[in-house]
Formats: sequence, C-alpha cells, structure tokens
Amino acid sequence: MARFTAAHALEQAQQHPLIPVFYHAQEEYARTVLAACYEAGVRLFEFTNRGPQAPEIFGRLQRFVEAEYPDLLLGAGTIFTAEEAGRFIEAGADFVIQPVTSPDVAAICRSHDLAWLPGAQTLNEVYEAHRLGATLVKLFPSAYLTPAYLSILRGPMPQVPLMVTGGIQPTTASLQEWKAAGATCVGIDARLLDTSDEALLTAQVRELLMVLQPAV
Repeated sequence: MARFTAAHALEQAQQHPLIPVFYHAQEEYARTVLAACYEAGVRLFEFTNRGPQAPEIFGRLQRFVEAEYPDLLLGAGTIFTAEEAGRFIEAGADFVIQPVTSPDVAAICRSHDLAWLPGAQTLNEVYEAHRLGATLVKLFPSAYLTPAYLSILRGPMPQVPLMVTGGIQPTTASLQEWKAAGATCVGIDARLLDTSDEALLTAQVRELLMVLQPAV
C-alpha cells in the first residue's frame, strides 16, 4: 500500500495549497529545488514524466524524500496510461497526476488507496472525474480557462476539490485571484520560479504559499 492515503493527500493539499510542478534530468539539481520548496512549507511536490529517465530519477528522488523529508508527498505527473502509473507507483509515487482522465489509471490508484488527480476542463469532464473517484480534479490548462471560468464552475460544483495548474503566473495577485475564485490548491510550474538560488527560491515559494493557506 501507499505511504499516504488519498484522504491524507487531500488534507495536505488543503493545508499546504501550493504544489510545485517540476522536471529536470539532473537529480542533484532536482533535489536542491525540492529541498528549497520543502523548507518554504510545500508538502506536495509533482515531478513530471517528461523525459526518458524520469521513472529512474523519480525513484531515487523518492528514496531521498523518504530519508530526509518523510512527511512530503512526492507525486508523478504527466501520466496517461495505467502502465505509466504502475511504473511510478512501484517507484514509490505518493500521488498520480494526469493531464487527462483515464478510468484505468483511476482503478490502479484506487487499488492502492493512492491520491488520483486527473485533468479536466468542461463541467461534464470535472463531474466524470469526480464520479470516478478523483481526490482532486486538475483544472487544466487553468491559465487558458481563467479564474472567471473557475468561479462559474464553482456555482453548480461547490464541493468538488479542484487543483488549478497550467500557465499560472507565480505572483501574489494571480494566486489571490485563483484563491478567491475557489481553487482548493494551485500547481505552479517551477520553471517560472527563480531556481538559481536556493534561499531565494525558498523565500519566493513561502510568500506564494502564505497567500493560499487557509486562515487559522
């Protein structure tokens, strides 16, 4: 079984609602970015399946996370098929994120009680993903759909947990707008952040996370 249940992943996404989305072929660099984000308060981190060595790098990163940051959930993104999902789950993935909704991926995640975050755009797609058991539905690409679209979607679907991601600018104003529109959590492409300096990255991510965190 997974290290963390789907319910725990949802709780962490609600309490720590900024999820960096990242891929890099250099494992050491990936560790540095991950460590800086964790220091800022991030507790869910998406490593995307964007390169031929992604599963191997992911597996080593997961072992690093389990040793150094045992409360961090490291998820696999850009997953299309059950075969891909199985490969990353075997490598230790704590959640699976898709740009699309695949019932067979839903089934393999459900069998492990693992958080499943499928991609959707339309009201019908969001409903179907939720019906299939999505822990969070990933509204993608959110920047194209706009906060106004999310706000309208929230009308008939106030209770569906929604992650917004895809082209969202890492600014205080942008995140305030998405939060006000009803986002449960926000995925930010780490390439849009300043990853050249670990301390600066931590400060930037901490500031963005503070915008999104629920009032105590």
